[in-house]
Amino acid sequence: MNTSRCTLGLVLFLVILVVALPALSAPLPPEVEKSLHDVEEIIINSEGDTSKVWGLNDNPQGTNIVYIDARSVKSDFSSSQWRILTDWIQNGGTLWLDTSSNSAFLKEFGLYPGETVKGTSARAGFHPTLTDVEEVNLYEGATLQDYDVPLLEKEGKVTAAINFYGNGMVMAVPVIVTDKHDGNRFKANLYEFGAGYQVPPSVTPDPEPASTTEKVTLRSGEMMTGTLVTHSFQFRTPYGQFTFNDSDIALISLEQERDLLELTRGDRLIGTLLTNRIELRLPSGKVKTLRTEDIRRLVRTR
Repeated sequence: MNTSRCTLGLVLFLVILVVALPALSAPLPPEVEKSLHDVEEIIINSEGDTSKVWGLNDNPQGTNIVYIDARSVKSDFSSSQWRILTDWIQNGGTLWLDTSSNSAFLKEFGLYPGETVKGTSARAGFHPTLTDVEEVNLYEGATLQDYDVPLLEKEGKVTAAINFYGNGMVMAVPVIVTDKHDGNRFKANLYEFGAGYQVPPSVTPDPEPASTTEKVTLRSGEMMTGTLVTHSFQFRTPYGQFTFNDSDIALISLEQERDLLELTRGDRLIGTLLTNRIELRLPSGKVKTLRTEDIRRLVRTR
């Protein structure tokens, strides 16, 4: 009787597992997979692994990312090894740091840990590593109280972030669960960005185009309405240069010292608009070319 029950339980478990797998599987789209690069990585998870950092001194360009997981401790590194690692990062290298039980490492790079969290985190604003990423399931890690760029958050507390360190950076992220939500894409994006490559563009289907009207205010005080003919906008921020489609943009505000770009999903970016001219189709059907330097504000209404 007990054997029959065990067999029945095993069969039911396997059936449930098979049914659940399609919902959990999150493979990368083929167009993303094809655009990924080979990334040279050093993984440090024990005392013996720290010897790998000597290679950073001999061939600094031969490594894209150094990963330190929760099984490594600061005392594993000799003073010379630690200096080589930090010099490498300051000169443009990328450190990927597991935030679980790694408070000593986090503090070394100005990322002060808070409480422990786990589970699903949501995107925390705009960044190339968040392309096609809305939610990511994470294993246990620490919230971060100091950072330069927040990436993920849970209940208002940042769970993954980037800190700049000289000319390089530190990516502080708990271990990513890649079998559901957008974990697989987020991990691929981190590798591409951390290695200095451009993150693959979005493959999310574009929504049906909505009827839009642009209201443009010039610096002279003149106002005009129409429809954008320009469909691509270049914008530079402290985190890099990005291209946005007109469907992504809700507002452009151009000031003397800095420009503001507000996206339709609510993100607000401060930087410099690099697009020099904007074409606007007036209600008469005539296309008017406006110099960016003559525009004060462009608001899109749907």
